[in-house]
Amino acid sequence: MSSDREANMLRVLTHTSWRFYTWLAIFSCVALWGLYGYILQLRHGLIVTGMRDQISWGLYISNFVFFTGISYGGTLISAILRVTDADWRHPITRLSEAITVFALCVGGPMVIIDLGRPDRMLNLFIHGRIQSPILWDVIAVSTYLAGCALYLYLPMIPDLALLADHPELASWRRKLYRTLTFGWTGTPDEMKLLEKCISRMAILMIMLAVSVHTVVSWIFAMTLRPGWNSSIFGPYFVMAAVYSGTAAVVLSMYILLRVLHLQEYLKPVHFRNLGMLLVTFSLLYLYLL
Repeated sequence: MSSDREANMLRVLTHTSWRFYTWLAIFSCVALWGLYGYILQLRHGLIVTGMRDQISWGLYISNFVFFTGISYGGTLISAILRVTDADWRHPITRLSEAITVFALCVGGPMVIIDLGRPDRMLNLFIHGRIQSPILWDVIAVSTYLAGCALYLYLPMIPDLALLADHPELASWRRKLYRTLTFGWTGTPDEMKLLEKCISRMAILMIMLAVSVHTVVSWIFAMTLRPGWNSSIFGPYFVMAAVYSGTAAVVLSMYILLRVLHLQEYLKPVHFRNLGMLLVTFSLLYLYLL
């Protein structure tokens, strides 16, 4: 049974269908379209986006908050399930950790794009003030991205060692996987040390995630807009992030279940438990709203 499950998962790495290349072509066209729009913005300024003095924030900041929120939800689900040692968490944690990293890679650069000119980012470090939430936002998101990447990488070390020994994969890929394991052999001492590192990283990631989205909320709360200068913005943003992040994990699970036929891994109990979490978070979010 174990070998069958391994072969099923390896099929994703060794076989690609025409659907994969079709979706790759579609998303590549979307990315090129976005690159064309960004070049226009660099040439003519932010005016091409419709943003001006009265409308200073638009799609860029909305995307930043949205994707950062999704990343937070993924981290929280994975970290809390690891800390509480929930026995049903195994198929979900890796998915949640991957969503966290990929969402941050999309949301983080939105701040730079929103500046209009990327070179303005240097002013934040040259003339930045320690009292500014914008400076702390950049520091927090950068630290969060580095921590999420490490949190995703650590549990992958045994899997990378397993992939490095599979002859079905290309030699350069096996060499790359073997390099990324840093000499992992799978001894009990190594497993114990790895589990200890992952457990401590999970606690750290919960604190990091809370701090990141609280800082993001302060950027909104400290602007001079009526109704926004509220002390509830911190927990409100954090709960909104957990809510959207949990929904993103559930949606991703459903898509993977249908596309890759992972019925053996993603079972009704996973959807049911995450559904109960989603209902709980929605009620808390409704209360704060």
